[in-house]
Amino acid sequence: MLKVVHLNTYDGNGGAGRACLRLNRALLNNGIDSKIIVHYKFGKDPLIKTFNSSLIEKAYIAGTILAERILAKRYLKPLRTPFSFTWFGRSVINHPDVKDADIIHLHWINHSFLNPKHLAEIAELNKPVVWTFHDSNAFTGGCHVRYECDHFERECGECPLLKNAAPDDISHQAWLQKSDAYGVLDFTVIAPSSWMLTSVKMAGLMKGKNALQIPNTLETDIFKPIDKISAKKKAGLPEDKFIFLSGFMPSRKDLHKGTSYLLESMAMLKEKQGIDTNQIELVVFGNRNTADVPEFPFKTSFLGTINDDEKLAACYAAADAFLTTSVEDNLPYTVMEALACGTPVIAFTTGGIPDMVQHEHNGYLATYRSSESFTDGMEWIIKHPNRETLNQNARQTVLDSFSEKIIAEKHIGLYNQMVKPEFEGSAEPRLTVITIVYNNVVDIERTLLSVLNQTYPNIEYIVIDGASTDGTIEIIKRYENRITKIISEKDNGIYDAMNKGLAAATGDYVLFMNSGDEFYATDTVANVFASAGNADIYYGETEMINNKGESLGQRRHTAPKTFSWRSFKYGMSVSHQAIYIRRVLVEPFDSQYQLSADIDWIIRAAKKAKKIVNVNKYVAKYLVGGMSKTKHRESLMERFHIMKKHYGLFPTLFNHGVIAFNLGWYWLKNRRTND
Repeated sequence: MLKVVHLNTYDGNGGAGRACLRLNRALLNNGIDSKIIVHYKFGKDPLIKTFNSSLIEKAYIAGTILAERILAKRYLKPLRTPFSFTWFGRSVINHPDVKDADIIHLHWINHSFLNPKHLAEIAELNKPVVWTFHDSNAFTGGCHVRYECDHFERECGECPLLKNAAPDDISHQAWLQKSDAYGVLDFTVIAPSSWMLTSVKMAGLMKGKNALQIPNTLETDIFKPIDKISAKKKAGLPEDKFIFLSGFMPSRKDLHKGTSYLLESMAMLKEKQGIDTNQIELVVFGNRNTADVPEFPFKTSFLGTINDDEKLAACYAAADAFLTTSVEDNLPYTVMEALACGTPVIAFTTGGIPDMVQHEHNGYLATYRSSESFTDGMEWIIKHPNRETLNQNARQTVLDSFSEKIIAEKHIGLYNQMVKPEFEGSAEPRLTVITIVYNNVVDIERTLLSVLNQTYPNIEYIVIDGASTDGTIEIIKRYENRITKIISEKDNGIYDAMNKGLAAATGDYVLFMNSGDEFYATDTVANVFASAGNADIYYGETEMINNKGESLGQRRHTAPKTFSWRSFKYGMSVSHQAIYIRRVLVEPFDSQYQLSADIDWIIRAAKKAKKIVNVNKYVAKYLVGGMSKTKHRESLMERFHIMKKHYGLFPTLFNHGVIAFNLGWYWLKNRRTND
């Protein structure tokens, strides 16, 4: 049985602690030997262990946590932005459960727990390490919330939170300590949100680290809908009023939670025509006291801190809408919990919230830091003609994307890849095939059938549709009982859609077969995996076809006999329809490229690959055309920049001379290019 040990500073305090506990429960329910060990234990759960069991040890740790807070005042400006230092830490490598684990899974490790020195020690155990980033601290010089600061993209320094900011200030020194530690300790990053995944890609400290997106989970059997009227009655709330719920103590000084925007928005709502303030009530939970709170324009009730999940779920279920004006959040649990209880959410478009809240489907995404837009959201939900549909959509969002079973399976798939990266015996690796489509009713069915008719049994099929309006989605739904996952929503272009597919993938390998493209034959996938075992990358040859499905012959860029990351120096010699890549090697497509990001994506994966196999067969049919063809000049410019990044400027200039010669010679012989 796979053994996983989770390391977190606290046992359930804050969002990271709860995420750790919930993941542990999900893994246990799915047959994994999962354990939690914390730095400082508040509760009495016997299943949660601690590194500090004696009163003396516990007192010492409490002292270091307190000392860090006191000493921090010497360095930090009086802003309420969380910041952690690297002064204190402790070793964990001699704990028997850590030594016995197959996987070490890190979570939130600040407050005198694992500083860079003790992180680096973990490498001595020679075990796979996973690290879920619940905020930004792991890749900054100290801050947990970055706001607009971009210093983390480089080496920090000149920190806007420090009293004495300088190029070599304490944030820069901490950055260097982390850089040294991460150079020793290899780990895979789990980003709970697409926002966090993008941040990881941008971070200077994360260069060369594998990262993928797996959301947090929660107990959908506890956080579930209750009839609104019954729930209000149970919570002692008026049944005939519209109830807004919010989950923090309002304070104008709390920049992170953006309370000032909530106050401004509610004041604006009061002035809206058709809004009866007597029929609205605000309910706030999570507050510590009510002695010094702002004055609200509506009747406001304060429930205090709620430590019982069933009682908290009942509050969510009783509300007609949940409000959060947080200005930066990874994947806030209050939003997920509200949705799970069938309560729509009004929030700013920030952090990982858009991963959960779909605009005007299960809530309202207001313009970032706009009180006017947030007010519009509150008015929209109050006047919505069919709030029951919104409630149902909210619940379904969580069941589809964040349920315990789904999230546990994603983690288990990652763990297995890291513990046993090579397949043993006759085990059949799982292939995730991803199809991206937008308004292509003519070709989509041909691609769908090409995938669905494969003889290979272990295929996960994901279709990402960009909210087509020409009948494409209707064709896709004809086959929905045979498709693993269908996502139909607006996106920011083809590579944004591809990243959605990657985020949803759970297979051992991934392959993109976009609308209009096809597998070469029904037994193609079976032949690919039968060609050799344990490869990091499989690749083959591609046939070009026109929009009638007629063959145009082999591509001009033929697949090389042996392939490496340098093989693209004279052009894209393997098309993305013809390359199967082990999922643990892939990173998201780089959003700065709009037309040629697949070249960069394959090169980055190939740099990590140890075993690359040429199957020596045609494996795909590629439909000529696409954005890179219609915007050929822009595509060539992107390709040049990508090749310059990977191969250097002067080699790329020379290689493009070779490319131009080869293209001209091919055209003279064939009077076509067949790109």
